[in-house]
Amino acid sequence: MINILELESSLGFGGQEHRTQRVINGLDKSKFKVFYGLNPGSKSFEKQIECEFVEFNLKKSFNIFEILKICKFVKQNNIKIISTHSGKDGTIGAIVGKICGVSVVRTRHLQLPITSPLPYNLSTKVVGVCDSVCEDLIKRGVKKEKVVKIYTGIDTQKYTPEFKINMKKEFGLSDDVVGICIVAVLRAAKNHKLLIDAFSELNLEKSALFIVGDGPQNENLKEYIKDKKNIFMLGNRTDVSDFLGSLDICVLPSDMEAIGGALLEASSCKLATIGSDVGGLGEAVSDGKSGFLFQNGDKEGLKKVLEKLILDENLRKQMGEFGRKY
Repeated sequence: MINILELESSLGFGGQEHRTQRVINGLDKSKFKVFYGLNPGSKSFEKQIECEFVEFNLKKSFNIFEILKICKFVKQNNIKIISTHSGKDGTIGAIVGKICGVSVVRTRHLQLPITSPLPYNLSTKVVGVCDSVCEDLIKRGVKKEKVVKIYTGIDTQKYTPEFKINMKKEFGLSDDVVGICIVAVLRAAKNHKLLIDAFSELNLEKSALFIVGDGPQNENLKEYIKDKKNIFMLGNRTDVSDFLGSLDICVLPSDMEAIGGALLEASSCKLATIGSDVGGLGEAVSDGKSGFLFQNGDKEGLKKVLEKLILDENLRKQMGEFGRKY
């Protein structure tokens, strides 16, 4: 049995934490035992994750008392691998691994400047979630031999074109309405307002926009859409796989993104996809085949491809079919 300690300092539950959940749940429990070290108040405590939760104070990158506490935990529980994901836990995990002589794997979920090289220098391996992230890591000084690409995996038996919930009917809409969605944490970098503006300015009949997720921009976006037609905020949903197949187009207009797991899930459900041409979204969307890419921040470019898909049912279906196979 190999004992693993996952560390995550983030309090939220977005794409990064969702990926970690899938990885943990997918491990063979006859071979691996996972301890998940989290900050008090982390939303991951509430999720169905097949692990033993542990509470650590991961609010600071360097806390000697917490580092010693985690070192003690590592030795007592015969931890063989420490896996880290964010800045603060990355630094703590790297130091603990060095002290205890334990292998450390640092997963890089984002494509942003590296604020501290220490976690990358001390880690045994550094995982990038797509080619774009791996290339960026090497460009920023991480040794090439350390970098390993592991794409974000999607359960294609869970995310299928079949659906249990018809989201259009939930809102009293007919089946011929084109359902557009964005599934993302409500934060500024996801660029919800760009999509809202593009959709509203098109003002096409028989179309609706569903915003799925929660986050710091929740109240701002509620206020922003209050006078706009056919835009619905669904809040945080744990049943996305049950209704995604009832919609038609998934959009992710982020200012920065790694792989964009929501687009992969949408493709698995045979939705046509649209993404901004940033980070690894070009690896999630096969431009012109499973969907379209548009230049980051280009509202007119987004409107053009969105209109094209709304008006062309055959193209949507064609792209959805390709995306499921792709």
